[in-house]
Amino acid sequence: MKAIKLLATSALLIGAAGMVAPGMAAEAAKSCGGYHAGKDWHKGEKHADRLASALDLTDAQKATLKSQREADKAARAALHEQLKDARTALNNASAAGANDAELNSLAETLGRLQAQQALNGAKSHQAFLAVLTAEQKQTLSELKSKRMERKEFRKEARDSKTS
Repeated sequence: MKAIKLLATSALLIGAAGMVAPGMAAEAAKSCGGYHAGKDWHKGEKHADRLASALDLTDAQKATLKSQREADKAARAALHEQLKDARTALNNASAAGANDAELNSLAETLGRLQAQQALNGAKSHQAFLAVLTAEQKQTLSELKSKRMERKEFRKEARDSKTS
């Protein structure tokens, strides 16, 4: 009899937990601004929206930045494909036992493409900064310093675990 009561109580508690858990998950997603709730977080859309909100961008600034991103989109995609092909070629040549001259040539090509990608990123960042007001640049600087502090804190915590 005790076993039946225990089994019934367990089933009731598990069922109740199953009904409460989805509601708790929804509340948890609300508490973080819905950041973890969406399926598109990996596309950078949530990051851009949060940054626009933190910097209090005007609609004109948002439109300018969006048009800049759209204008660069095709070039970024083409460069991404070139980088992917260069990495694949280098890996295949290395696996096939290619000579050093060929590997150096492929590595130089990959390096040039990576440098081009870094340069494009710097130009995009300059264009982004050109749209911001002085106050927004100050806010961006403060956000960056806070992010660096958190990064350093996590690094110290990680290093203390390994020591």
